[in-house]
Amino acid sequence: MNETRCTCIAVIAVLAVLVSLCGIAPPAFAQAEQSIVVLVNDDPITIYDVEQRQRFLAVTTQEQPSPALKKKATDMLIEERLQIQQGRKLGITPSEEDVTKVLAGMAKNNNMSPEQLGSALGQMGVNIKTLRDRIRAQVVWQDVVRKKFRRDVSIADSEVDRALGSAPDAEAPKEETTFQLRQVKYEIPTDADQASIAKQLAAVESVRAKVQSCSNLSPLTKDMKGFKIKTLQDQLPGSLGQPMRTLVMNAKIGQMTPPTLSGSAIEAYAVCGKHAVKGNPEKRQQTEMKLMEEELGIRAEGLLRDMRQDAFIEYRQQN
Repeated sequence: MNETRCTCIAVIAVLAVLVSLCGIAPPAFAQAEQSIVVLVNDDPITIYDVEQRQRFLAVTTQEQPSPALKKKATDMLIEERLQIQQGRKLGITPSEEDVTKVLAGMAKNNNMSPEQLGSALGQMGVNIKTLRDRIRAQVVWQDVVRKKFRRDVSIADSEVDRALGSAPDAEAPKEETTFQLRQVKYEIPTDADQASIAKQLAAVESVRAKVQSCSNLSPLTKDMKGFKIKTLQDQLPGSLGQPMRTLVMNAKIGQMTPPTLSGSAIEAYAVCGKHAVKGNPEKRQQTEMKLMEEELGIRAEGLLRDMRQDAFIEYRQQN
């Protein structure tokens, strides 16, 4: 899904080249006729919309205006109307603040301010609203796809293993043991004295003696004020500082480590599981996310194709 924003990001660099190096400065454009050329489930697309999107595509792709580019612009607008409509059905509507944040991020990544980006687009005859409309549809569609398919898509460890092994620069991944942990943490108040700290350490020790598995950790700590329970997945031993690293490695599954003082907090860890994986967990997570995005992209294409087939799309003859 990240690919959906690449076109928008590319516009900035292309604009800089065309404006500063080529000296291209198209004449200012007047408001085009607002005749409707396409209806998408009663949602109109005007001549002006198509002309603006065609100019936008000409800038981002460096293609010359042509009937083929006009069709591409029209098809893109139709799909965006469908995406916005689907988002509306699911109660997904991005705020203008969301759109502005994406726009500002694009400008910043290319050493421009949003105002400079708008000015550069204006010099090319493209209203900044055209880019904002494009961003809005992309933000909605990402949320639609995740809402509809995220729970249905899962990536197996075997798929991650295959992806890691098939990479061009792949080496034989080393097998490492990771830990599934639950962190029990108590932030010590700045005005706490030694007696109150000792009291909290004793409270953690009391829980530790009763823990039999991670499933009964929450009930045992629910009445302990100031304590936070956090689930940590796939932690390498090296990610933990000493002495906690040694304590975790020596603990059995279902056991809890003795509490220790770490900075201004009391910490202990319950070991929920150990898992042998191939490759670095961080790289595995990145690979899993990439495979997830690819699968969601396939589902998104299918959904959009079905939506277009089911939609009422009326093309109107231009005078």
